[in-house]
Amino acid sequence: MKETFPNSLNKWLLFLKDKKLPVKDAHLTRLKKQIKNADALDKMQDNIVSEPMLSFAILNEASRMIANKNNDITSPVHAAAIVGINGLTRLLPNFSSYHLNPALPSPHLTAFLSEVQTSYEAACIAKRWATQKRLGNTDGLFWITLYKDVARWLLWLYAYPIMIEIDQRVKQGERASDVERRLLGCRIDEITTHLFMLWNTPHKIIEAFLTKNVPNANELQALAHLAHEPTSLPNDTDDKRLIFLINNPLILSYCANKVAHEAHLMRWDSKHLPFFYRVVAASTHCLPVDVIQLTHKAATDAAHLYNVGGKAPLAQQLLDPELYKSLTPTSPKKPDDCPITSLKRRLGKHDLYDTKQKAHLALSALKKSLSNAQHCILFALKKNQVSPLFQLGYETKALKSIKWNAPSSAFAKLSKKPAAAHFFGAKLNKVLKELPHTADQLIDKNSHLVLLSTPMSENEMLLFWLETNETFNQEDYKKLKKIASIIRYDAT
Repeated sequence: MKETFPNSLNKWLLFLKDKKLPVKDAHLTRLKKQIKNADALDKMQDNIVSEPMLSFAILNEASRMIANKNNDITSPVHAAAIVGINGLTRLLPNFSSYHLNPALPSPHLTAFLSEVQTSYEAACIAKRWATQKRLGNTDGLFWITLYKDVARWLLWLYAYPIMIEIDQRVKQGERASDVERRLLGCRIDEITTHLFMLWNTPHKIIEAFLTKNVPNANELQALAHLAHEPTSLPNDTDDKRLIFLINNPLILSYCANKVAHEAHLMRWDSKHLPFFYRVVAASTHCLPVDVIQLTHKAATDAAHLYNVGGKAPLAQQLLDPELYKSLTPTSPKKPDDCPITSLKRRLGKHDLYDTKQKAHLALSALKKSLSNAQHCILFALKKNQVSPLFQLGYETKALKSIKWNAPSSAFAKLSKKPAAAHFFGAKLNKVLKELPHTADQLIDKNSHLVLLSTPMSENEMLLFWLETNETFNQEDYKKLKKIASIIRYDAT
């Protein structure tokens, strides 16, 4: 019988909040013995720090005991001093011991340890970057980065089958956020944030998930663009939001987490890693190549200090002489996929594309998919402003002569909600009067005109203007609508 799992945020919280926290049997036995013998806390430090779930529980208990929710407890050693021997004794029932037997490996336990290893690698990377930036509390950033994925660790341990499916779908090119919502009913980050609040996790760690500290796709693009020249130091910016992100240590934690998971999932030669290196270069104000070097050094730190088992350390990949070489350079080139399928696959890799980039990709797919797409314009509609982004087949001078922001009932309707319409003959003559002033001069009276809008954000639409002298059939119409559905911001 297939195992069933929760399918909503609240159900996942009920499922996970009281689960036993796994601790290596030798460490748990040693801790119990130390408590029984009333050893001094300084003798327990190594044991506490070496067990992530143990140290995390102690951190939460210390946070619970302190009324000030803005406390800066991020160090397990500091937390243990607050909790004391009595507090440690109270926590013991929350733990369960495990033993990793290489001869009889347990898939869910191996996956749990693999995720812990990846988090240690992310934490080491963040600490290295923070040291380069000369930040003060680099140890605090280490622990914040390490604990960010605690909920993910537990999901791999207690919901292994569903996490395997998520992992496989992401490797196949689907967007992680979409897969998580579909299979879990919510994002893993949502589960993490709510669990942390239930567990009294220090606010400093929860802050790593707050919107103000997490750059969106456009902000990441802007930061990466500051370091677009690989041989030059990043450019400065006057944008207040970007300055805030650059000076916020949590962006290093965010990027380190992304880099470690991407390298774990797709190896060090993943084509997405250079993007995050550039973002970090902008934050640390150094060359992207320096960021890469720091990242690789951090991976070796993690392999040396925190090799918990479960998987080979990321540093081991760096010894592969074929790492950055194509393994099949002479293999015959595969035939091109369907343009629409290629568009979906490309956008599914990650959610870092902005409206203009999506529009450019959509126009490319449209040109390849619709042979009779003779004239096309893509507009951004936002706050009653019409901005032409790309065009195909028209004279630039003619387009510039048109006042696209002039009142237009046709554009107004399309800007309010997603819509599509096909005009020709009498319908075309009627709609020409509803277009912006003088826009009708672009249209031949014998043409077919298709207008279609699709949402790119909650307050922005992308408008397709497609004109052809040839017949625009139902199949062409379906292809256009498919392209529009793929690039919309809430596409699944």
